[in-house]
Amino acid sequence: MINIYNEIKEEMRTGDILQWQSYSIIGSLIRWKTKVNDVSKEDMPNHSSMIIRLSEWEGLERRRYHTEAMERGVYPNILSNRISNFQGKIWWLPLKEEWNEKREEIGMRLIECWGKEYDYKSLAWQLIGKVSIDVRKMFCSEVVKFALVGEKGIAPNPVELEKYNFHKFKKLFFDSK
Repeated sequence: MINIYNEIKEEMRTGDILQWQSYSIIGSLIRWKTKVNDVSKEDMPNHSSMIIRLSEWEGLERRRYHTEAMERGVYPNILSNRISNFQGKIWWLPLKEEWNEKREEIGMRLIECWGKEYDYKSLAWQLIGKVSIDVRKMFCSEVVKFALVGEKGIAPNPVELEKYNFHKFKKLFFDSK
């Protein structure tokens, strides 16, 4: 088992991307349908979320939150709680330095997404073709792209988010195996 979360959590900042690879049947299906030829199966995510720092609510524990779209909709969650029950791998993709001045703006767009319903219909279509970002209902990589660039347009899948090259590096920080 790999878990270096406590070693890197102080470096995580609003706007940093998290890529998730679950060991579930649904996660495997998403990876199979969104396969990208130049990404190995071991490094392929099926879910994305984004760090948001809420300093007033971090407390003495220095909690980290992330915003993700799940079956209940788009909401913030305490990252350590999510990790504690997760079966799979998680990578941290910190934004490049040129994004630092946009982190507050990214956080505001993330908060705009909170409470949105999960977009099951677009996710199903995304497995067949491509869909446009719709901010009324959202799925995971839609939330991340919208928060980063504030525009609608074509919604990427989790693997495609990495191709935009927003991040400095990709670091595996959790693996439940």
